Amino acid sequence: MFITKTVYLSALLSTDVAGCEGFIFISANIKGEKIMKRKLYSVLMAILLISTTLLGACSKADNKQTSTDNNTQPSATEAAATEAAGTPEVTPETDKVKVLNWVAPGEVTTMDSGKSYDTISAEQIDFQADSLYRINEKNEAVPNLATELPEVSADGLTVTVTIRDNAKFSNGDKITAADVVYAAQRVVDPATGSQSANNLTYIKNAAEIIAGTLKPEELGVKALSDTVLEFTLVSPNSYINTTLSSTLLAPVNKKFVEEQGDNYGLTSEALLASGPFVLKDWNGTDISWKYEKNPYYWDAENIYFDEINVQVVKEIATGANLYEAGDLDGTKVTGEYISLYKGKEDLVSVQTLRMTNLELGISSNKYLQNINLRKALIFALNRDELSTAILNGDGVPSVGIIPNGIAVNPDNGKSITEDFGVQVYTDLEKAKQYFSDALKELGTDSITLRLVTSDSDESIKIGQYLQSIYETNLPGLKIDLANVPASVRFEEMMSYKFDLALGGWTGDFDPTSYVKQHEEGYEHNHSQWKSEELTNVVKELETTDGTDFTKRWEHLREANQYLIDNAVVVPIVQASQSYLINPKLKGYVTHVLGPPMAINRPRTAFGRICKLIVSFGTFCLLVAEEGDLIKKDSCLLIQYHFSVKRSSKSAHSVSVTSGRRFLLS
Repeated sequence: MFITKTVYLSALLSTDVAGCEGFIFISANIKGEKIMKRKLYSVLMAILLISTTLLGACSKADNKQTSTDNNTQPSATEAAATEAAGTPEVTPETDKVKVLNWVAPGEVTTMDSGKSYDTISAEQIDFQADSLYRINEKNEAVPNLATELPEVSADGLTVTVTIRDNAKFSNGDKITAADVVYAAQRVVDPATGSQSANNLTYIKNAAEIIAGTLKPEELGVKALSDTVLEFTLVSPNSYINTTLSSTLLAPVNKKFVEEQGDNYGLTSEALLASGPFVLKDWNGTDISWKYEKNPYYWDAENIYFDEINVQVVKEIATGANLYEAGDLDGTKVTGEYISLYKGKEDLVSVQTLRMTNLELGISSNKYLQNINLRKALIFALNRDELSTAILNGDGVPSVGIIPNGIAVNPDNGKSITEDFGVQVYTDLEKAKQYFSDALKELGTDSITLRLVTSDSDESIKIGQYLQSIYETNLPGLKIDLANVPASVRFEEMMSYKFDLALGGWTGDFDPTSYVKQHEEGYEHNHSQWKSEELTNVVKELETTDGTDFTKRWEHLREANQYLIDNAVVVPIVQASQSYLINPKLKGYVTHVLGPPMAINRPRTAFGRICKLIVSFGTFCLLVAEEGDLIKKDSCLLIQYHFSVKRSSKSAHSVSVTSGRRFLLS
């Protein structure tokens, strides 16, 4: 039997695996001729034999332990490649548990995917709830529980999604399209009390169900089969791929929910996972808990860690100390710690579209119903000083209601800052005049306002700064600080009975979500602002504008300006997040929206590993970069040349000039 092809056969063994140094490079070139398949196979098997022997020698080298890997077993990459090569190795260490130690910046308000509304909870829910799509490092939606991107009808109103037929809940029950339908119905059902129900109003009948005029079963989403979903939209949605990545649409097992009744989601035992991990040891108020790998997860073979331990750490110094001691594999840092770790590979900074705002209790405080007082609060604040001196660059001054970078003018490419201008800035003369006018109109010579913040280090620092600058720049204004657990702050804000609150808002990929927050009837309209004008603009953005980006841009400009002119909220900074991350941890993804860092699929790195696989006489070179996990059915076929050069340590480094990915048959 003959085959005709150009082939470059190259086997690279990285001997830096498990403590070895240098590279071993083996190659065979066979090109431009008809070759007997048996001869080609013989060459491959010879290379395979040599490479297996050499790699086996290296694998016995000493390997440094860290908290991310509590054993000395071969990496998942080695295991996958060895199994694929047909020479599985079993060692006594293979049953040891791989553990990641992580941190949460505050208490979790809910683990119920249908009720999530804050970033702390969202980060935790990502571990155990599987969304239809997930957001990759390019902030693009990619298939997750769904098998492919959604199919959208010509009029943009019907969206079809196909989900995997091998997905299961953590109790072994099969996940079907009906479980996603139930999840969506449950979110908009007034009986659920979800504070994120309005996030699904892009689906037909959602608004009416939330208002109580239609039944949840009339929501515009249905299961056409066990694996096919059909969404009917109110209007075309330009961001439908990313919109469907929300965990609000993560499948929920109706039978399990009904069995748990009012206890559903309140403890780890009363929660059923659809994602890669199962929540354990959480009673609803714990400050530490853990996740265990979900054995029924459809992609379980590619989930590296067996356990993830999480503890609440509010003090930055405490987190940094635990990290340095090896007790944590990651922790959030701010202020001086960013400077301390600058230039080190441990420091990872993520610019986000999260807005940190001073929320105003307009409906509950008579003083704040005065527009001049609210405007004084906008112009008395020095955002540059706050972002540099207090946050040490961990954030940039806000320019308005909508974060810079989320979108650009479709006609000229200008950013929010360039096109809308800087709408919030420091002007002490204006601030003092507004405050003076407010005191006169309110018939008083002093005002006292209570400012509630979370009790995390960063929130306390921002609160103290706001207290200082307002009392200094606006004589007669007194700020009383209340630093409370995040869950208490959330409850107070959602009661709509507060004076001032340090809040944050992360919308979705549609800029409309940043102005919609302040629309009448929206759950997170904490000021309870009411405006027919704003409601009309939001309605146009969500319906008649459709995919006309020019019209949308002008309506966004109008809504942004309206909220600033009426001082409905005080924008402070557009946040970035900085972390100390164990350099051996790979596979996490950073986002500009939602949780800044997704670590529900992390892995550890043991160095570069290369293996040979032979399948039906086809040569395949598996190249695993540091931290990569390789499936046995996917590898890199190098069709072109390798370049080899000698390094300063007399080792050989090898770079791939070109190649393509293919699937073994």
